[in-house]
Amino acid sequence: MAAAPKQDIYAGDQGYPLNQWYVAAFSSELDGAAVVHRRLLDIPVLLYRTEAGEAAALYDRCPHRGLPLSMGTRIGDRIRCGYHGMEFGSDGRCAHIPSQLAKPSNMAVRRYPLIEKWRWLWIWVGDFEKADPRLIPDHDWLGLTRADLSATPFFMMEMACNYQYMHDNLLDSTHVSFLHPGSLDEGNQMASAKVEMEEAGQILRISFATPGTVFSEAVAGYFRVKPGHRYDRVLVNETYAPSVSIGKQKIRDPENPSAPAVELYAINALTPASRRHTYVHHVQLTSSEADWKPSDIENVRSIVAQDKVALEALQHRYDEFGDADEVSVKSDSMGVRCRRIIQTLLSAESKLPARAQN
Repeated sequence: MAAAPKQDIYAGDQGYPLNQWYVAAFSSELDGAAVVHRRLLDIPVLLYRTEAGEAAALYDRCPHRGLPLSMGTRIGDRIRCGYHGMEFGSDGRCAHIPSQLAKPSNMAVRRYPLIEKWRWLWIWVGDFEKADPRLIPDHDWLGLTRADLSATPFFMMEMACNYQYMHDNLLDSTHVSFLHPGSLDEGNQMASAKVEMEEAGQILRISFATPGTVFSEAVAGYFRVKPGHRYDRVLVNETYAPSVSIGKQKIRDPENPSAPAVELYAINALTPASRRHTYVHHVQLTSSEADWKPSDIENVRSIVAQDKVALEALQHRYDEFGDADEVSVKSDSMGVRCRRIIQTLLSAESKLPARAQN
């Protein structure tokens, strides 16, 4: 029998607030006539783009007999159910019933606020009236609107684990020395780096300073610096709970202090599909020319895949035994704070019925 958690909400079973914006997909996933099915925060959602180019999100279940609308056919701006032919517009209203002229008012599906910003589609699945676009994480803070940084979507990866495990992972960079040896941290410096931490509202910030860092040839190419040369590096991990985490690296040449720092950002937008499944939308930003090669993207994917293997193993053990015997150390403090922030957000809201009308 699984042991009961002893305090807070543990990572393997962390819930998720609905009255928040999450990344549903990259904009490019809706190119052409694509219809995308995605489970978001335990809600089946259908995503598509109208002929005018507007992105739409609907509850992916026909209100007639419940067939997923994503199993149907797109007819212009409408989605036709594959069971009895009812058609629904991007506003969720029924536009056609083949067997009758009248369209009952309750023959409708919920539509979800969906905002296209940068190359992301941000969705709100909670209280429709509270879907304020100003609550979307600031894109200047993310670096996406900065003229001196070039942003490139890299990939979306699915992980069979609770999203809080990924928050824990990204807020404790000491794992880099051991889970990703030789990939990002030469000489295991991150594990012993000087650390500063702060919390402001939903934002958690932790910074690591590693002066005198020497990069191997492979890592130097990724950071756009010279191999074998000593640099002063600062890594700042910032998390906007519950949906986004950014790793911001600044690398300076101490022998040329007037030169601008090399900046490299890695953004992970985390969207729960369920308590046991997470979508990770990964973006890279650089102050250098964004001439990423396919091999660069695959190298980053392989690093995140190492996280995936470890975090899915953590989830499996949690499901077997719970977290009653879990022991935290100093470097876990920001992950624990993240869980508590999310729990505070959860306590302030109640889940809406999936078929609630707007």
